[in-house]
Amino acid sequence: MSGDDILRRHLREWADEAGDMARGHFRRTGPLAFKTGREAVTAADRAIETMLRERIAGAYPDDLVVGEEYGGPAPGTDLAGRRVWHLDPIDGTLNFALGLPDFCTSLAAIRDDRVEAACVQQPLVGDTFLALRGGGATLNGVALRVSDRAPLAEAVISAQFKKDGVIVSRPELLQAVFRRPLKVRKAGAIALEMAWVAAGFLDAMVAGFRDTIQTWDVGAGLLLVSEAGGELTDFRGAPYRPGGPRLVASNGLIHAEVLDLLASAGES
Repeated sequence: MSGDDILRRHLREWADEAGDMARGHFRRTGPLAFKTGREAVTAADRAIETMLRERIAGAYPDDLVVGEEYGGPAPGTDLAGRRVWHLDPIDGTLNFALGLPDFCTSLAAIRDDRVEAACVQQPLVGDTFLALRGGGATLNGVALRVSDRAPLAEAVISAQFKKDGVIVSRPELLQAVFRRPLKVRKAGAIALEMAWVAAGFLDAMVAGFRDTIQTWDVGAGLLLVSEAGGELTDFRGAPYRPGGPRLVASNGLIHAEVLDLLASAGES
C-alpha cells in the first residue's frame, strides 16, 4: 500500500471515528456554553480534537498539530518544511449545540502553506469529502467536480455574515451580495460550505473577515475546491494564502463576476 493510500485510509478512519463521537453527543450537549468571542463549545469538540491528536501522533509522530480547541506549537517553533495538521473537530458548533444538522469535522495537512491532504465529514448525512494534492477530490469515493452554473445571476452562493466582517459592515456590499446572484445561502459551517462548492452543490463561497480566517476552518476546503477544478483567490484576485482575511472560492466560471461584484461595492 502506497503512502497516499495509507494517508487516505487514515483520513477516512479518523473522520469516521469523529463522526461516531459527534453522533453520540448530538442533541445531548446540554445548555449552550461559549468560549472567547462568544463561540459555542461542547464537550464533543474537545473529545474529538483529543482523539484526532492522539491518532495523528500515533501514525505520524513527526507531524505537528494546530486545533481550534487546544491551539498549536509553542511560539517560535520552526515550521519550515514541517507537516502541520489543522483541525476543527466540529465546524458549526453552534448548529451542533442547537441540534441542527449542518456541522462537520475538518482536517487539513499543510506544509509550507500548501495543503497536501484534506477531509471534511458531515456525520449526520454520511458525507465524507476527501482530497490529496494532485489526486483529485472525492465525495464518498466518487470523483468531485465543481458546478458549471453561470453566469452569477443564475448561481447559488454562500456568504459568511460575521457581525464584525466586511460584508455585514458595508451595507452596499451586503446588498450586492444578496441581489446579484440567484440565491444566497449560509449554513454556519464554512468548512462544509467550501466542500459543497467542491461538490458543485454551491457555485461560490465568499468570506470577508476583519482578521485572519483560521486555517482550521478553510484549510481542507482549499484543497477540495482546487482539486475539484475550482478557483481560489482573495478579493483582489490574487491567489489565496492560508491565514488571509478575505477568500473567494468558486467554480471558476463566475469568479470574475464575483470579484467585480466586490469591487463595484468598493471592497478589495
